[in-house]
Amino acid sequence: MRKDNSETAVTEDVTSVAQAEVSTETSAEGEKIKDFLQNVLEKMGCADCDVQIYEKEDAVCLNIFGQDANSVIGRHGEVLDALQYLCSLLLNGKHGNFRRVVIDTEGYREKREKTLKRLASNLESKVKRTGKAVKLEPMNPYERRIIHTALQNSKYVTTGSEGQGNNRHIVVSPKEQSDILNAPNAPRKTLNFVYRSDKKRR
Repeated sequence: MRKDNSETAVTEDVTSVAQAEVSTETSAEGEKIKDFLQNVLEKMGCADCDVQIYEKEDAVCLNIFGQDANSVIGRHGEVLDALQYLCSLLLNGKHGNFRRVVIDTEGYREKREKTLKRLASNLESKVKRTGKAVKLEPMNPYERRIIHTALQNSKYVTTGSEGQGNNRHIVVSPKEQSDILNAPNAPRKTLNFVYRSDKKRR
């Protein structure tokens, strides 16, 4: 059970569009991605959705808004992730310099991150209380990284990933007692011995 590099690579710096330091100018590549995404949305029946684009030096950020915006999220953001993947392939397929593509709608990315952090906290408490490992449902690399990061400094649990492809999931396990005692700032139990000098010798 281990953390794979995919959880720290492409998805490592996925942030909400609102938090990005953006440029007011749009490159030809950015316009191409925007037009592509707009066409895909129309074919999905989301003609009422519009795409707003922001660009950073290393990223193209697109925000989908409109009456049908919720329909492009999907279960746990699966549709949004698929659109993001397609746009990334279009942008980086023929270029040596990699630029991230971040697609968001109605602040979903930030809301999902907060939900996963609460889940991580609850799982830590559960595993600490029961002493038993817990397996989560399969998640994409971005969501797995949020869980890993939220629990990486835990004194009581450790995380790892199991499975392959779409079935890859996180396992939250209790730390060994020795790991807990050796952790930084861990409480130390000491035994106090009292020597009784007034005890009579035989």
